Amino acid sequence: MRLAVLADVHGNLAAFEAALAAARAAAPDLLVVAGDVVNGAPDSRACWALARAEADVLLRGNHERYAFDRGTPAGDPAWTGPRFRPLDWTARELDGLLDELRAVPIAATIEPDVRVMHATATDDATSLFPWSVDAELEAAFAGLGAALNVRAHNHLPWQRPLADGRQVVSVGAVGLSLVGRTEAQWAVFTRRGAGWHVAHRSERYDVAATVRRFHESGYLDVAGPVGELFLREVATGTHHLVPFFRFERAWRREQPPFADEDAALAAAVDAYLGRR
Repeated sequence: MRLAVLADVHGNLAAFEAALAAARAAAPDLLVVAGDVVNGAPDSRACWALARAEADVLLRGNHERYAFDRGTPAGDPAWTGPRFRPLDWTARELDGLLDELRAVPIAATIEPDVRVMHATATDDATSLFPWSVDAELEAAFAGLGAALNVRAHNHLPWQRPLADGRQVVSVGAVGLSLVGRTEAQWAVFTRRGAGWHVAHRSERYDVAATVRRFHESGYLDVAGPVGELFLREVATGTHHLVPFFRFERAWRREQPPFADEDAALAAAVDAYLGRR
C-alpha cells in the first residue's frame, strides 16, 4: 500500500502541477490532498478543479473555511478587512463553488491505522511544529487510535513519535514552502510489514511562472499589500505574513493614529519591507 499526500497548495498552480506529476510517478494506491488548496497565490479556482479531479481523497483546510464563511454569521468580521483582501480575489475565483468547499471534511480515515487531516482530526487551524512540546502533541492527538497521523497546515515537513508509539507526520507545503527554498513539498507513505515508511519529497517548479501570475492576473490590485506578502513567500520560500503581523503590532505603537486602515496597512508593509 502506498499513499501520496499533498497539501497547502494556496492557489499556486505551477507548484501543484509539479507535485502532482511527481506524485503520479510514484504510483500511489491513493492520492490525498489535505486542504488549503485555495487562497494565497492567484489560481485558487484552477487548483481546486485540479484537486477535485486528481485526488482520491480531498480534504479542506482553514483557508477553504475563510472563503466559505466569509460574510456569513459564522465568519470573523475581520476577514472582510484590509488584511484579508486576498480573500476578495479568492471569492471571485471561487464564485459558485463555496457550498462545494463547505461540504468537504477536514479529516479522513484512509486505512484502519491511518488518519489524514489538515491540522488535527477535529480542528483545521491547530498549529504544531517540529519544536512543539510533547504535551501539545499528546493533547492534539488524544483519543485518536490511528497508528499514523498525517497532517499539514504549518508548511514544514517533520515527524514525531507520541508516547504510546503512534506517529505524527507533517507533509510540508506544495505552494508556499517556508523552509528557505522555493520548492513544492509533499510526502509518500509506503506500508512495510506492520508499519509505514515516510519519504518527504520536494520538487522544483517554475516559480517565475507563478510570480508572473501575481503581476499579470490583476491579483495584486485586488489583494493589496498583504497580497504582496504572499508573493514574497512564494518568491523566497520564507515566512513573511506572520513576521509582518508581529512587526505591525510593534510598529503601530510608534505611529500616530491612521484615519484609513488601508493606508495604515500599506504604510506598515512599506516599513516592513524597508521602503520607508
